[in-house]
Parts: sequence; C-alpha cells; structure tokens
Amino acid sequence: MKKNTILCILSFIIIISNCGLMRPKWKGVDLSDEEIKTLEVIDVEEDNIKKLIVKPLYKFNEKELDAYLKYLYNSEFDLRTRVQHLARKCINQPYQIYLLGEFPFEIHDPDPLFNLNKSDCVVFSEHIYSMALSYDWESFFATLQRIRYKDGEISYITRNHYTEYDWDINNSWLVSDITRDLAGSRVKSVTSVYDKSLFFNRVGLNTYFAPDTFKWEYIPANSITPELLGSLKPGDFVNIVRGYDDNDVWVGHVGLITKNDDGTTNFLHSTNPRVKEEPIMDYLNRNLQKNEERRLHNQKARAYNQMLKEKNSNKKLKRTLPYFLGFKFLRLNDDPMWELFKIDGFGAPRVTIPSSY
Repeated sequence: MKKNTILCILSFIIIISNCGLMRPKWKGVDLSDEEIKTLEVIDVEEDNIKKLIVKPLYKFNEKELDAYLKYLYNSEFDLRTRVQHLARKCINQPYQIYLLGEFPFEIHDPDPLFNLNKSDCVVFSEHIYSMALSYDWESFFATLQRIRYKDGEISYITRNHYTEYDWDINNSWLVSDITRDLAGSRVKSVTSVYDKSLFFNRVGLNTYFAPDTFKWEYIPANSITPELLGSLKPGDFVNIVRGYDDNDVWVGHVGLITKNDDGTTNFLHSTNPRVKEEPIMDYLNRNLQKNEERRLHNQKARAYNQMLKEKNSNKKLKRTLPYFLGFKFLRLNDDPMWELFKIDGFGAPRVTIPSSY
C-alpha cells in the first residue's frame, strides 16, 4: 500500500508539473499601465492582445490583425520601430513566389489581393510597410493597394511589376533613393529598356506601351563596406541587383533593414523556404561566393545549349543563373502618410477599383 501511495503522489506531482508546463505563453506577458489605458480607449481586450503578442503574425486572421494594428499604432509611435517589430513577427512565414493577383476584380492573375499566411519578397515588404502605417484592418488594406499599384488603381496593368522602374518610383512618397548618398562616385549607372506591351501580352492583354529606357544606379558588391551598411536604418528598403552583364541588369530581390541592439545591420526578407533575418554582410559574402558557382554552372549550360543548337536538337535548354551584382538602397521616409496626403489629398490613401465595378 505504501508503494501504491507513493506512486499516486508521484503521479499527482507529474500531472501538476505538466499543467505548469502547459501554461499559455501569453499568461507571462505584462502590459504597461499606459498600454492598458490605450486598450480601454480603442476597445480591445487585454487578454486578446496578450495572446497576439506571442503569436506569429503570419498565423493571424483578419480580425486579429485589426485588433493588433489598433494596439500597435496607439502604443508605439515610432514608425521604424513598428516596421522592425512587424517584420520580426513574420520570421519563419512560409515562402511562395507569385502570390498575389487582382481577384476578384480581374482574372488575368487570379490570385487574391492579399494573403496573411505566406509571402514572397515583394509581398512581404508591401505587407509590413502597409501594416506599420495603418491603425486597423481597413487602413491596412487600402494602404496595401496604394503601395502595390500606381496611384492606387487596382489593375494588372497598373501593378508595380518592375521594382526599379515601377515600385521604387511610384512609391517615392514612402521611400527615397539614397544609393548615391551612401556611395557617391562608387555607384554604377545602368540604362535598362522596358517593353511593357510584350510583358502584358504574355497574359493576353493586347495593350500598347512604347518601349522605354530608364537610367538608374546601384552600388557594386565590391564597393560595399561595413561602414556603409552601418549607416542604414531600420525600415530601409533593400533592392538586390542581379544580372549577367552591363546590358542585362535588374532588381531581382527585395527586403528590409533591421538593427540589433549591438548595432549589427540585418537583412530581413522573404526567401525560399521562409522569412529569415541575417546580418547583411553575411548575405553579401555568401552571394559573392555563390557567384563563382554560378559562373561554372553557366559555362557548362552555355556549352550544352550550343551543342543542342548545332545538332538542331529539341531537348530542353539548360537555364543560366544570374549573378549577384550589388545593392540599391531606399530610405523609409520620416512621415510617409504626410507625403501621400500631398499627392492624394486628405482622403489618402486613394484607391480606385476597376470601372466595371
């Protein structure tokens, strides 16, 4: 009997211990008196916010995001801090390329206008910026469309498809190009040609846009220094420049700058298989090393493709891989919404849906 009694006591202790281990994470979250008062004003439940504080952002539903944006906007007044906070709250979000479209307004690209659960590099950056600027679900959704589309006009044709040609220019109210400010004469100038008619024809849109040339600049990878990267601020927009030669260069990846307490400058971006944060110097060095691997791959691929061409073979050509060439940096403006008010008026952000609706 004594043995059974001891076993019962031990079992009880284990059960109690496990209950302690199963205690929800949010139970350990403490809010300041100011935050609690804020929640009372915006009519958001304290326990609900505590749960969301420990929950990954990419697992939120729309109602939860609405509550969290109300809380964050009214408790953290620094825009860069909000950007960094939200970006880090998305670490490990699953990656999926070509994620968004214009559905239900158009079906040229039948994907939806938003997705909270997954991202690619552009979607991630657009979502984080629009969330950081917004105070509830409605303002988030409107700001997101204003960022994704030229002048906020929802359409496949007006979507900011090319980063350096469309996105950076049409969102100058949000970010400002500081590439030359950072690197001076070390920048490299390129001239790119864009044929949007050819681009749109691929999805059956028979529209005409005259081919356009566009001059822009980037900082070559071998001109990047730790000091230059150290001058970046949380929330700055990173453009990764890729290409094959001086006549074939483009922005092929994007992400955001974050900072550690020790001053380390990080690159936080959506990349396969999930969102990650890493020191930007690590990203630079790793991709410079990969360039050597890409050169070897491309030499073999071109030789193989040439052989197929000479034999008039129908076999599939091997794809060549672009090289990592450098960075283009854009600074998050101090007060983007005021800059947008200057463009859209006090109804900003202005969003226009297709006229058929």
